[in-house]
Amino acid sequence: MTYKEVVKKAQNELARRGTYGKDKGQVELYACDLWRKSDQINLWSYWQGYQIKDIDKGVDIMLVGQDWGNPEWDKAVADRITKMQAGEQIVYCDGKLSPTDRNLIELFEILDCDVRSVNPGKRIFFTNYCLGYRKGSQSRGMTRALMDMDKELFDDLVMAVHPKVIICLGKITYEAVTGQRTKGFTKCLEEGHPFVTNYPNSDGIKVYGVAHCGSLGIRNVKGMGNAKKAWKVIRKDFLKQR
Repeated sequence: MTYKEVVKKAQNELARRGTYGKDKGQVELYACDLWRKSDQINLWSYWQGYQIKDIDKGVDIMLVGQDWGNPEWDKAVADRITKMQAGEQIVYCDGKLSPTDRNLIELFEILDCDVRSVNPGKRIFFTNYCLGYRKGSQSRGMTRALMDMDKELFDDLVMAVHPKVIICLGKITYEAVTGQRTKGFTKCLEEGHPFVTNYPNSDGIKVYGVAHCGSLGIRNVKGMGNAKKAWKVIRKDFLKQR
């Protein structure tokens, strides 16, 4: 499948589901209008990914988060995405940055990438594993059962854009991508060691599990210093591939 075909498949699938998820946990999800009228797999892809016009030729790094959250809670970003969809030459990451965004920019600098730019230095693609958008609470409450509903779509996406490496933010995302259960996730990251394995459907793609770059995730691993150590391991491995 091509990337555009995967996007259309995902939009059709989530439209069919309607509002879903609350019976499986605390989170209620739906396919928001802003995404349904887009040509991207995820609203986060408007930060990094949408700029790559020949994306079916592959990407260097795929960054995977858990879910995008509630589009009603960040109207500034939603408004910028609307303008980007209309063809305006603006960037996703602009204005006042959240701690998550600031930390992510700093972490990608370790990989010699400036993700504030539309040309960050490598072919980078951002997506969330869960493709639904939240109603109500912006965070917490996500379950593996909800994440696993998008497993087939995520696998289709990986095969379409074929990243050299996948970086997963947080334990639940890493476990969803790899299909593995982890022990001592936070402890390993405190010591500066990312989890790493091969992508289940392709031994040629390395998957790394790192701390989520939000305030809580960084606090859980005892600070940005430890988070950066894990990204430095990824940098060393990535350079070996080149």
